[in-house]
Amino acid sequence: MWKKLAIVLLVVLLLVGGVVTYLWLQVTALPDWYTELAQEGAPAAAEDAGGKLQWQPAEGQAGRKELRNFHRKAARSSPEVKEVIKASRATFEDGRLEAGVVADLRKLPQDKLSGDQQGLFERARQSFPSLTERDVYIGVEDPSPIVKDGRVTMGPSARVKIGKFTYALDSAAQKLGMTPDQLRGELEKNMRELGVEAPN
Repeated sequence: MWKKLAIVLLVVLLLVGGVVTYLWLQVTALPDWYTELAQEGAPAAAEDAGGKLQWQPAEGQAGRKELRNFHRKAARSSPEVKEVIKASRATFEDGRLEAGVVADLRKLPQDKLSGDQQGLFERARQSFPSLTERDVYIGVEDPSPIVKDGRVTMGPSARVKIGKFTYALDSAAQKLGMTPDQLRGELEKNMRELGVEAPN
């Protein structure tokens, strides 16, 4: 009897271990485009004469527009951005937006964060421990963003993406101890600060 129980427990343990490993790999996965855009010689997003970032057609993908390494514009005036964000990309296709960065949050200068930002970082660290131990992809995907006067507002179906794992905005906000509106506002503010505006 005890041998059968031991085998059942071993199988359960292996299954649980497999699920945990799978989830870990999903959360810590980096996007395919990261290697190319993280190189120092990889181009930053194009800018017009007024310094506004310009969406470019994606190579070989009709109807798709991209902003590559959009964070580099913000890094000119904020050295912390250059230290923390290694690569960034936004895509817009058929009304669907995905924007994200690969970041090393170990290099986030916590002494320069406001009290609210420090609290948010601590809650994020507790909810998603892997975020602060390695390079991680953090982004947002929205199948129906609201575009008005050149600004992008998150639609009702927006999702937060960490690695390959996606969270409904409400779930991510709850994990971070925020309301969905607060998280939506933070995401929109960060995109604006990094220069991501609606494509033409």
